[in-house]
Amino acid sequence: MRKTQFATFAFIFIFSISGVLAKEVALTFDDAPNASTLHFKSSHRTSELIRKLKVSNVSSAMIFANACKGINTARTLAQLKSYRDNGHIIANHTCSHHRLDKVGFSTFSEDALKGDKLLKPLIEGERFFRFPYLNEGTDPELRNKMRDWLKRHEYRNGIISGDNEDPTFSAKINEAKVLGKEINYDAVKELFLEHILGSLECNDKLAIKYLGRSPKHVLLLHEADATVMFIDSLVDKLRSRGWKIINPIDAYTDDLYTETPQNTYSGFGIISQVVFEKTGKKSVCYDYPSMLKKLNYVLGLEKKSN
Repeated sequence: MRKTQFATFAFIFIFSISGVLAKEVALTFDDAPNASTLHFKSSHRTSELIRKLKVSNVSSAMIFANACKGINTARTLAQLKSYRDNGHIIANHTCSHHRLDKVGFSTFSEDALKGDKLLKPLIEGERFFRFPYLNEGTDPELRNKMRDWLKRHEYRNGIISGDNEDPTFSAKINEAKVLGKEINYDAVKELFLEHILGSLECNDKLAIKYLGRSPKHVLLLHEADATVMFIDSLVDKLRSRGWKIINPIDAYTDDLYTETPQNTYSGFGIISQVVFEKTGKKSVCYDYPSMLKKLNYVLGLEKKSN
């Protein structure tokens, strides 16, 4: 083989592999603004997340907001505006964070529209909506009604590429705080990073196996205490593992996020849902009971079992 032919072949091979192993991810945060806790006042948590994203050179994240969660609507909207003013993208997460299956179409869609009206001054460009709990409706008829609702109101579904349980870490450190436990935040952080990275990379492997490529990932996170505490470490760890942090709008140009599977297995993200559509296999990329047991042990909430 001539050198030029070999070089061309090598270039094509490397280009192909890089396409399969793209390792790009956008950061998104649900449930903003969250209420005050023993770790953060609500406004301080928001400003700390903005600060840490800036220091970590993450210029744009997507913030899925619940405009009705705060006691004072004007203050809530001002908090959300601070995200927008710092380059982040505001999206609708309903006004009150209802679960679609629990409240039904009328209550859910009315609440989503209420959120739409309050957030309208803060939403610029393409409009995104994310279902609380990733619950898009376990009844196909209900699911289809909401798909039609999104189209009528010019929303894209803020689908994620993989689920995780980052809010559990916040709930548990606050439980430990209430009980007066001495919290080893470094140990909690290591478990947090292991959980988030493990779930993301598991979903990436699923995508490569069943879709034939690594998509532009959309990472689900929450505006919650532990996530805000450890977000800078998470960004550093992602980059050290070869991940590139990208703009969420760029991530949503991936064809993966135009998929409309006919199954209702949406609770773990679009990759698990597409895999289920193709194979009938349900994929979950983390062992929640095991993670919870480790976290409880680190926080002194449970004795280590043999």
